[in-house]
Amino acid sequence: MTPPGSRWHPFRPGNLAALLALVALALVARDLFFPVGFRPDKQPTVILVPQGASLDSIASELRSHGLIKSPFAFGLLARLSGVDRNLKAGQYRLHRGESVLAILHTLSRGMSGEDLVTIPEGLTLKDIARVYERDLGVPADSFVAVCSDTAVLHSLDVPAPSVEGYLFPSSYAFLPGTPPEVIVRRMVGETRTVLDEELAAGGSPVAAELSPHQILTMASIVEAEAARPEERQRIAAVYLNRLRKGMRLQADPTVAYALGGYRERLYYSDLRVDSPYNTYRNAGLPPGPIGNPGRAAIHAVLWPTPDSHELFFVARGDGSHIFNVSAEAHEAARMALKAARAAQATSDVAAESTAAVLHLPAGRPAPKPGTQTEGASLSQGEAADTSRKEKR
Repeated sequence: MTPPGSRWHPFRPGNLAALLALVALALVARDLFFPVGFRPDKQPTVILVPQGASLDSIASELRSHGLIKSPFAFGLLARLSGVDRNLKAGQYRLHRGESVLAILHTLSRGMSGEDLVTIPEGLTLKDIARVYERDLGVPADSFVAVCSDTAVLHSLDVPAPSVEGYLFPSSYAFLPGTPPEVIVRRMVGETRTVLDEELAAGGSPVAAELSPHQILTMASIVEAEAARPEERQRIAAVYLNRLRKGMRLQADPTVAYALGGYRERLYYSDLRVDSPYNTYRNAGLPPGPIGNPGRAAIHAVLWPTPDSHELFFVARGDGSHIFNVSAEAHEAARMALKAARAAQATSDVAAESTAAVLHLPAGRPAPKPGTQTEGASLSQGEAADTSRKEKR
């Protein structure tokens, strides 16, 4: 019998359903916001989302790597947040312990930062091939082969033996194992877009003088020469002035390219290399680009320093150059820099000799003043060109 004044509340099925719903909601919330713990791991886990992957397959991939606990909770939140159709293919670095919401945000935003393959300005196609081999596992020899494939060149309307100069330096979201031809076509397309945009501005004093291929060729030389951005247009003006006067360009980077790649130092004997790319031996532009220029170098060629009459420049050694109009002024600047380097070298040798004397082991005679203790001089006929452009 129920005591007077008390009421009995029978347990109803609806109460049980509500309780179960709350428990399920709590479990889903746990899986959404704390999938594998309360603190994300410091070391990232790399996953690959293939092109056209379904939401379920992405969830399974994440679960197999321990990044989520519940594919159901992942799919539910993706649909509720409206990003289920916007998850992008790519290679991602995710951290165990990230919330599902954070993972969905990353996958919907797409590849970025360290997940991108970045190609710096000025690299040759062989350098670029090595970057893709390192970052994406694309065989370098396969990439180089595609770059000189006749059918590919014809379809891309590239008037050269290879796409050297047409591979636009930028950051790309390519997946590991992407076919080389897909990469090449994308990069050439970017170069075409940038070149078209620069030419569309109109009014360039050079656009009517040089073909697009010649613009890229000149831009590749400027890219290789200009260590400082503020000098790009001035260097471009020097080369254009020399070209207009029928003078040989005498660009050191073209010699290095003819010799097979970047050289920290060129020797006078190198200038005799028999190659159409050697602008010390051949007049005019080389047959094609010697690297892959960026937008700034292309812009510098199309918009060189106005009203420039400079024909020479010599490197100071700090990335900057001394520019001159006449050969006499250029020679004076070259000799002054050479004397300054010689004085600095003598000072350095003296300092090293002093240091050697101060730390001389007992019983060992001190070197005579002015004596070179190590063979640093070059043999006759192999004098180094220590300053780019000082031979003009």
